[in-house]
Amino acid sequence: MKNISTKYTYIFSFFLLLGLTSCDDALDVDLPSNQLSSESVYSTESTAEAAVNGIYQSMVADFYYNRVHSVLGQTADELVPRTGIANFYSSNEIPETDGTINSNWGELYKTIYNANNVIEGITKSTTLNASKSRQWIAEAKFLRAYSYFYLTNLWGNVPLVLTTNVDVSALLPQSSQETVYAQILLDLTDASKDLPTNYGNYDDERIRATKWAAEALLARVNLYLGKWSDAAAHASAVINETGAYKIITGLTSANSPFITNNQESILQIPYFNVNYTYEGGAVFTTGGTLLLRKGNALFETGDARKTNWTIDIRDRNGVFLGIAPNKYKNAFGNSPIERSTILRLAELYLIRAEARVRSNDITGAQQDINVIRNRALLGSTALTDPNQLLDLIALERQREFFAENGHRWLDLKRTGKLDETLSVLSDKIWKTTDSLFPIPEPAMRSNPFLIQNTGY
Repeated sequence: MKNISTKYTYIFSFFLLLGLTSCDDALDVDLPSNQLSSESVYSTESTAEAAVNGIYQSMVADFYYNRVHSVLGQTADELVPRTGIANFYSSNEIPETDGTINSNWGELYKTIYNANNVIEGITKSTTLNASKSRQWIAEAKFLRAYSYFYLTNLWGNVPLVLTTNVDVSALLPQSSQETVYAQILLDLTDASKDLPTNYGNYDDERIRATKWAAEALLARVNLYLGKWSDAAAHASAVINETGAYKIITGLTSANSPFITNNQESILQIPYFNVNYTYEGGAVFTTGGTLLLRKGNALFETGDARKTNWTIDIRDRNGVFLGIAPNKYKNAFGNSPIERSTILRLAELYLIRAEARVRSNDITGAQQDINVIRNRALLGSTALTDPNQLLDLIALERQREFFAENGHRWLDLKRTGKLDETLSVLSDKIWKTTDSLFPIPEPAMRSNPFLIQNTGY
């Protein structure tokens, strides 16, 4: 069974030739805008759609399928090296010269640059179909918003690049997190209006953004901003699309939210002519490079997530070392056919549950929590105290999203619990200023208007 259509293989080849994603400087934009937004690229539907797919292709990069899980899992209280030897990330002692952090910054800005190129090129075109143009621009805005969500949550104030003109972008100062979030909300609101409501335009592959991907990210962003009513409304919009999305039950290696095009997935990263994911093949291998810090203690007895999404790790003498993430099962094989999943339905239930608690809808919150608990073969909660329910939601988020898209790190940050959680861990050299990553040294060197985050 092929993982992706021949059409997308052509698109990938097109973009390798075009060189759209080849960028070098601090914001990963090294080619002038008039060279990339040429009339020839945006004169036909096939080349314009290739440009849009090039944005997604820029997400087949180490940040999106590796470091967003592994690095953020270690900076939080989630993952520890199997060796027991602390590193920059597990000890929270990241230097501004760290190449991994520089690559993360660059890969996110590369996606943003490609999105800006599409928005500019299609907007200027006079030959493209108007309806398709609106959809393509909406996709670019969604992907730009997704990348800025991580940039501002990891680095705080960051340059808000909305152009491909390097004369403008190369020396941009940082924008406040408030300003970046305002742009994220604007992009997602625009995207939701013009994105398709199903995957029919994408050969029923869940590898490009729909309206419901925009709504899902709007739910998350509004939760982070403390806009409980809006968060619940956007989450409900996705949950109510029962024809497209359902929570997977009976978790097995052949029935999981990481299987290609499963009904819980909202958006997955497309790979080309492969059936495996890098998570399963290189990041979280059966050898257990990274272990769950809390181990078995994280889970209640009988939790199906522990049974199906972790693996016991032992040394060569058979001594038990701990448990490791094993959500993705395919280590460079043919089955199961998986894709890196960046948005899935379970998050929307837990977003709505939290928003409902904070809006004093206790019964509604219980119902949403129990969808996730019952799927894990756990009993329903009868808690009614709001603080206890919020603690349970935080725990269910930790159980549901361990080693997945940096959720634990971001949850500790947004709820103000980084200090109390990480300062008591003996292997961490924790400072409050560690809540933000250092702006990479190459970016600081190339742009004198950037101000380094406090503590570095």
